[in-house]
Amino acid sequence: MPRDHRLTFIFALLVIFAGGCGNDKPVTYNSSGMTQTWSEGKQSVPKDFQLPLYPGATATGSISAEGDREEQAKFVILNTTDSIDKVNDFYQEELKKSGWSIDNIQNMGKLISISVNQKGIDGNVNISDDSGKTTISLELNKATETKKEDEEPAENFAPDKVTPPTD
Repeated sequence: MPRDHRLTFIFALLVIFAGGCGNDKPVTYNSSGMTQTWSEGKQSVPKDFQLPLYPGATATGSISAEGDREEQAKFVILNTTDSIDKVNDFYQEELKKSGWSIDNIQNMGKLISISVNQKGIDGNVNISDDSGKTTISLELNKATETKKEDEEPAENFAPDKVTPPTD
């Protein structure tokens, strides 16, 4: 997903979870060649979401973006009262059973991040201890190959007094 699309997508995600639209109906709009849908509440998980959902967790919202060339990004936020360690154990086991390759696990105490991939789709599971509840942030990304004509042109940089050369 191009950087400007990802920033728009992340901004929309922040809007949802910082206050959102205040209803359970999905909102869809088009921006920069992407169709974006965001939804709040228990029924917000997209039906085709491919990462495992933690049993008994409550969905608080989701956002999806799809581009003209099959590029996709999906985010889902879940909450549970189970401990961060219990949720982490579930995801490490369930991801392997579901055929996901675990690329990286970072344990930072109150935040655990698991990076995965499967059949051209990258995913990330973030599990955080949020003072008495555990928040689970699930992310899926499917990028397409960038065509030469879609790439941004290289800048013609010439050092000057304001911007000296770098090593």
